[in-house]
This record gives sequence, structure tokens and C-alpha cells, in this order.
Amino acid sequence: MKNIFKIIKADLSHIKTNVIAICVIIGLTVIPALYSWFNILSNWDPYGQASTSRIKVAVVSVDKGTSLEGTELNVGDTIIDALKTNNTIGWQFVASSDEAIEGVYSGEYYAALVVPENFSKNLISFLSDSMEHPQLKYYCNQKANAIAPKITDKAKTAVQQQVNQTFIDTIVSTIAGTGDSVIKDADKETGSLMDAVINRLTSARTTLSTYEVILNSMLAITDLTSSISSSSTNAAPQIYTQLQLQQQQLITLQALVNGNSAESLNELSSALSSQMAQIQSIMSSLTELYSDMNMDVADLSAAIKLTSGSLTQTKELLSDLETKLDNAINTLNTITEQDTYGLLSEMLNADANTLGDFLSAPVNITTEQVYAVKSYGTSASPFYTILALWFGGLILVAIMHTPVHPAPDIPADAKRYEKFFGRYFIFFAVGQLQALLITLGNLFYIGIQCYHPFLYWVACAFSSFVFTFFMYSLTVAFGNIGEALGIVLLVIQVAGSGGTFPIEVLPNAYQIIYKFLLFPYSMDALRECIAGMYRYDYIKNLAFLSIYIVVSLIIGLFLQKPFEKLNHMIERSKEKSGVML
Repeated sequence: MKNIFKIIKADLSHIKTNVIAICVIIGLTVIPALYSWFNILSNWDPYGQASTSRIKVAVVSVDKGTSLEGTELNVGDTIIDALKTNNTIGWQFVASSDEAIEGVYSGEYYAALVVPENFSKNLISFLSDSMEHPQLKYYCNQKANAIAPKITDKAKTAVQQQVNQTFIDTIVSTIAGTGDSVIKDADKETGSLMDAVINRLTSARTTLSTYEVILNSMLAITDLTSSISSSSTNAAPQIYTQLQLQQQQLITLQALVNGNSAESLNELSSALSSQMAQIQSIMSSLTELYSDMNMDVADLSAAIKLTSGSLTQTKELLSDLETKLDNAINTLNTITEQDTYGLLSEMLNADANTLGDFLSAPVNITTEQVYAVKSYGTSASPFYTILALWFGGLILVAIMHTPVHPAPDIPADAKRYEKFFGRYFIFFAVGQLQALLITLGNLFYIGIQCYHPFLYWVACAFSSFVFTFFMYSLTVAFGNIGEALGIVLLVIQVAGSGGTFPIEVLPNAYQIIYKFLLFPYSMDALRECIAGMYRYDYIKNLAFLSIYIVVSLIIGLFLQKPFEKLNHMIERSKEKSGVML
């Protein structure tokens, strides 16, 4: 132990008296911190509005529009107007589709959205026999940047939401407007479409009942007239009287038919009017024939039978129409009693814009943040911090000598483990300075979110200790090969530690080696400090990380001697080959 302190003292004395060594130590301390800060700041908020609004996306509409129930509809213009108030993306409104597409090819725009000329027409094509899906044309330059297409996807999402909103609003407004007009025209007093329809049908049913009473009276008259004509030829005055009465009843019925035609169904009025005209024509002929007194009784009887047959047919028509109207009224009354009618009535009476907004987005998702992190830069800071600490340890073993060479102030009888621990102190000290500077810069210069600043520094300091000790051991045991192994481990951990992408989306090989790497445990410890602690995860991560202290001791103390001769052989081979300059 005494020799260890002597070696430490000798190293510190050498540094204190050597200006170049001091400058090197300062550089070794600052460079990892700069590496961490620059990376965190560059990734601070790449998906925020302030950043994405600088991503240029061209937009143009050549939509010719269409009409729906008398309402002019141009979804393309609606999209353009909406995007002019949208600051999510740097929208560039160009004059033509050719200009937009050419801008994407040239790299002036990252993407372009083109609304084709038949877009509005195809949007409502589901109302016609031939349905066509509307198509928005999206052009994206994936050569320009790997991440930019992911950001410009916001453009597609924004436009898609606007199209859906416009579609729902237009359809609902049209339906609601039509329904409201029908309701007002049908029955201004009740304001109920269904009640108005039922009232009209009931009125028509009452009119038919009046028709039936008159027809029954007329049939009775024709029966009486037929009986009289068949029993005596001397009953002419009675026949004439009855004919005049029947004709008067017919005129009344005809007036009722014509007078109620606007209130009844058109088909009903037309059929009845036709029957009345026939009967009236026959009755007029009978009256004229009798007034001349030149007709035969048999002819008169035949005419009366014809009239009676027409009246019977008309009565049957009325009975059939009465049955149909009764069925219709009963059906409508049943509908009004159902919940679905009430729902439909409420929808038709609702505000069209409000209803359209609801139908376009019927579900609102309430997000409850768990361990909320304010910015992307804060989320990424554990990865870049740990990366900087590893990089700091790597440049230490690359620039500073790990072997202890004989010197006057170094004990000659120092054992191998004493030299190992004695020389490591300077690596440890510089590594701690790196960790402290990175911590202070992250917390107070950059201003990352952190709920546990002290524990954050402890995690950084402990990670620096493990990293420097591990790479120092590799270099002591394997020389330059150890330094190369540190670089290889750096590359593997950058790609496969889950620092940028979730480990679950990486290839299976990374998912296997993930648990054996150092980065994940250090990053998870820092995340606990940044966003909040969960039980004992912080301690468990540092405990797993401490396993590499044992691994480092094994490598540095027990593998140094067996590989010493091999390292010397490699060094001599490099010198002879001319590889070493």
C-alpha cells in the first residue's frame, strides 16, 4: 500500500512540474464534456414546432370542386385555408403541381402534397353508383435526410385530419340542413317531421271516409232506380228525380276529390278523379236520355247497371287505399315510439358544425404522462452523457501511459498490483473531473430536467470510475489491443445499447448481447434521476454495473502477466513491419 501512494505522488509531481502535461489533462477533461453538450443541444427538441416549422413542404390544390344538394364543395381550397393557419410544418403554397414536384426533386422541399382536380368529386362519390376513393398525392425526398421523412409525416397526418373534418362537416351540414328544411315546411307548429307526415296521412284517411259515405248513398240510389225501372215503365218521374239527386251527389264528391288533392297523395287524387269523371259522364247521359223521353226502359236499366258497377269499383278502390293508409299510419306511429327515431330527430335538430366536429373525432384520448420528460434533449441526455464518459476513458488510455517505468522516485521493489493501482489513480482523477464537468454542464448550462441532481452526479461519477477502470485494465493487460477493444465496445454499445431506438426494435443479436453491455445500466441509472425513481431500480443498475469492477480486476491483475510476452512480441512485429511510424 505504501508503494501505491509513492507511485501516485510521483505522477502528481510530474504533472505539476510539466506545463504540457497540465494542458493535456485540461484537454482530456474538457473534450468529453464538449462532446456531451453538443450532442444533447443538437437533439434538444427536433420534433417540436419551432424545429419542424423550418422543414419546407410544398402544398398545391388543383381541385375543381363539386356540388352536394345545392352546396358548392371544394375540399382542396378548404385544405389550403386550414394549412395556412397550421404552423406544425413549414408549408410552402406554390402555384402548380409541377412546381411542387420539381422542388422535391431539386431538394428545395423535403416533401410535397398535391390535391388532384377530382378530389372533391371522388370524396362524395359514395352517394352515387360509381364509388371512387379520393387520392392525395404525396411526394417525399428520402435522399435528403434519414429523419426528415419521419418529420414530414406530420404533414400527411395534418392534411388527412383536415380532409376527414371537411368531409364529415359537409355531409352533416347537408343532411342537417335538408332535415331542418323539411321539418319547417312540413309542420311549422310542431316542428316534428314525423308528426307532420302522420297528420297528413290521417287527413287523407278522413277524406276517404267521406268519399265512402257518399258512394254508399249513390249505390243505394242506383239500386233503387234499378228496382223501379225494372218494375214499371210508368215510374219515369221517380227515375228522373233520383237521377238528378244522384248527379248532385256526384258533383259534391268530385269537388271533394279536387279540393283535397293537395292534401292527399297525388296517386290517390288522380285515381279518384278519373273514376268520378266516368261516373259523372254516365249520369249526364242518363239525365239527357230521360229528359228527351225517347229511350227504351231496357236501355235505361243497362245504363243504371253500368253506373252502379263504376260506383262499386270506386268503392273498392277507396277501401284498398283506406287499408294502405291505416297500415302506413300504424307503421309511423310504431317508429315514433322507438329510441332510434328520437336519436334521428335529435341529430337533425343539432347544430351541424358541432355534430360534424364530434363525428370527425368521436373519441378523445386523455394522456396521463408517467415519469414525464419535458424535452427530447433531456430524454437523449443519458445516452450522450454515458457516451462522453466512455469516450473520455478511451482518450485517457490512448494518450497517457499505463505501464509504470522505472524512475528515481518510484520504488524499485513495487509489486505488479501496486503499480497497477498506483498508476490508475491519475486515470481515476481525470475521469472524475470529466464526470463532474459533464454533470455541472448538463444541469446548469444546458438545463436538463433532473429530480435528483446529487444522485445524478453519483451515477455519472460511478460510471466514469467503472469505464476508466475497465479500459485501463484492458490496456494494462493487452496493450494497444486493449485500446482497440475499447473502440470496438464503443461501436457495439452505440448501436446496441438502446440509447436511441428501443432495444426491442433492434436485431436479435443486439437483444442477446444487450444485457452484457455497460451502457444500459449507466443510462437507466441516469434516467431514474432525471424522471423519477421506481423502487430500487437506481441501486440495482449501479449494482449490475459494479460487476465490471470485478471483471476489470481479473483482467488487469491476472491476465497481465500471461499476455505480457505476447504484447511485447506484437510490439516488436509492428516495429519491424514499419507499421509504427
